[in-house]
Amino acid sequence: MDALNACFSPTRSRALRELAEAAAKWGCDVPDDPGITELADRLAHIPQSSADEPAGPARATDQLAQAAVEHLRSAARLGGLLPVVACHHLLLALECARGLPQNPS
Repeated sequence: MDALNACFSPTRSRALRELAEAAAKWGCDVPDDPGITELADRLAHIPQSSADEPAGPARATDQLAQAAVEHLRSAARLGGLLPVVACHHLLLALECARGLPQNPS
């Protein structure tokens, strides 16, 4: 299991670094070396559109942010037990975060 964890460590580190950068762009206070749960908590608090707002860019942003949070929480629950699956969830969260607009509005 240690060999498998070591194999996925660079992918995990890169994904966490890029997710931290995405969270920081949204004004989240991100610590220097955030954990998965910390990133999920920060991304969960990015501005949300109003519930009565029709479908559009703001609603799509909400959905991407929520999907990123869900994948981060899944990866956090798995911990080191299933590194392949945890990395999969981290990469899905990163894909969602990359779809977020660069400038929050």
